[in-house]
Amino acid sequence: MKTIVLKNRFAALAAVLAGIMALTSCEEHRINESRLPDAAQEFISQYFSGESVVYAEKDRDDRVVSYNVRLSDGTEIEFDEDGVWTSVDCQLSQVPDGIVPAQILSHLQTYVPGGTKVFSIEKKWGGYEIGIQDGRDLIYDADGQFVREDR
Repeated sequence: MKTIVLKNRFAALAAVLAGIMALTSCEEHRINESRLPDAAQEFISQYFSGESVVYAEKDRDDRVVSYNVRLSDGTEIEFDEDGVWTSVDCQLSQVPDGIVPAQILSHLQTYVPGGTKVFSIEKKWGGYEIGIQDGRDLIYDADGQFVREDR
């Protein structure tokens, strides 16, 4: 009987500890724009000078810090802990050309008849994922060379 009670208590304690660890491993805190890293603030003013930050949060997940920002035009930007962008999603407008590497823009002009607009760009391990106006996602390596198309 004592063994069953001890096993139940141990199982309950293990469940509580697992829950606490799950809750503390991922923390999201809303922050003021001025608390963003300098590089993130400079990026926003360089490429989105006409927009204001309507939401910013600092996210800590397993000791990895990142920042998520939403601008007044709906653009969502993610930054790493140093303020370097990792993804830009402009929703309904075009990602500014200065963000998209020149080789990718050049490829898009020849690959897509009549050119196209880039609505999102995300840095992936070893390259970029580009979302274009017709809904396709194009994958490029770190040098801007086309790899494949995802639908």
